[in-house]
Amino acid sequence: MENFLKNSTWILTAMSIIGAYLNVKRKRVSFLLYTIANIGWVLTNLYFEIYSQAALFFVFTILSTYGWFEWGRK
Repeated sequence: MENFLKNSTWILTAMSIIGAYLNVKRKRVSFLLYTIANIGWVLTNLYFEIYSQAALFFVFTILSTYGWFEWGRK
C-alpha cells in the first residue's frame, strides 16, 4: 500500500498542475480536477500521518468544491 501511495503522489501532482493550468484558462473543470486531487492528497497525508497538511488539503477541497458551484452560476 505504501508503495502505491508513493507512486500516486506523481499522479496527484500532475492533476494539481493541470488543474492550475485549466484555472488560468478559466475552465470550470479545473475545480473538479482540484477536488479529486485534493481528496487524494488528504488521504495520502493521513496515511503518512502528516495531519497538518491533510487539514490544509481538506480546506483546499472545500474551496475547490465552492469554486465549482460558484463558477457554475455564471
